[in-house]
Amino acid sequence: MTAAAATTGQESRASHAGLIAMLAFVVMFEGFDLNLTSIILPYAAKAFGVGPADLGAALSFIALGAICAYLTLRLADRFGRKPVLILSSIGFSIGTLLTALAPGLASFTAIQFVTRLLLVTQVASAYTIVSETLPAAVRGKANGVLGACASVGAALPAMLLAPLLETALGWRGLFLVGAMPLLVVPLLIRFVREPAVFVTDHAGETRGGPVAELRRLLRPDLRTRFVGMSLLWFALNFFAGAATYFFTYHVIDERGWAARDIALIAPFGLAAAAGGYLLAGFCMDRIGRRTTALGFVTLSALSAGLIYGAAGWWPVAAGWVLMQGAMGVWIVGFTINAELFPTGIRATANGWCHNLIGRWGLVVAPLLVGQVARIAGSTGAACLLLSMVVLIAIPAVLILPETRGRSLVET
Repeated sequence: MTAAAATTGQESRASHAGLIAMLAFVVMFEGFDLNLTSIILPYAAKAFGVGPADLGAALSFIALGAICAYLTLRLADRFGRKPVLILSSIGFSIGTLLTALAPGLASFTAIQFVTRLLLVTQVASAYTIVSETLPAAVRGKANGVLGACASVGAALPAMLLAPLLETALGWRGLFLVGAMPLLVVPLLIRFVREPAVFVTDHAGETRGGPVAELRRLLRPDLRTRFVGMSLLWFALNFFAGAATYFFTYHVIDERGWAARDIALIAPFGLAAAAGGYLLAGFCMDRIGRRTTALGFVTLSALSAGLIYGAAGWWPVAAGWVLMQGAMGVWIVGFTINAELFPTGIRATANGWCHNLIGRWGLVVAPLLVGQVARIAGSTGAACLLLSMVVLIAIPAVLILPETRGRSLVET
């Protein structure tokens, strides 16, 4: 290797490391926002004077924002990944700040609807940029690093809740923390570049609107991938809505926990989540995407069984920590989705599979939890039953091709 080649390689690695660092800060707030919704649920219910059914309806409406993100995600195939990332990051931060001022459940829900749309857009754009920029041999690990950083954000609400409850800000102060992506926007503008694979294939494949996009995705070469990814995303989103959203509500109202109990297990959850994402990234590059996904789906079901089915403080705490680690399955989903579809339709395919179809799981699950809880007499019983829907992900993964080591140019 010549000195010039070595220098170029070092510069490339430094550039990749800088890109991951910037986007990791952005991605961190997906975990923060989703866990934040769960953490503040009992306190928002008291402040707004509502019960489980109203909360379930509100969470479902907020989740519709993720479905509508299809409209913004498809713009990344037309105008570029970078502008969509930057504009959605700015909008998400402003929306999070406004949420802290919401006077009632209706305004809270409306603001969070828009905020969720922008959050999903910025996170999907970040993963697409990393997948299209990093070499195939390390793509899984790179996405795993992003996910590990996201786990830090997921743990922050639980760690900050108890201290903030003792201040005048209360639980609303968490939304001020959630607006921090605004700080990294100048760096995104200055240093993020459009992936070369996108610049080369800027003409794209999807210019005829949603009907043309669907026809392309249903062609024989992509049909099985489209169906499999849509089913996988639906199962994972349904699990999130059924198993994670109501955790705090369940343990505080039905298990007798206090905010200090949640703060106590938060550091362990953080370690498990970071380890889970890193493990998922490592396993994807070593044993393949499909095997990794199957293992993490199984862990997800086991964690829900412990939280909502076991008795005693320790099994519930252990189940919650395990669930944080099992969230590494999301990074597997993002990686596979990017590798299955051609460049010109990559962002659009993610919008269809994950947002327009898969995110309905996040809409339906909270509604069903509220209704089943009313029949069963317990939120925990409803969550235990409905969280097992995640097992649908197993046949979905099995019909997908293995994508480990696949070049996105070849895709």
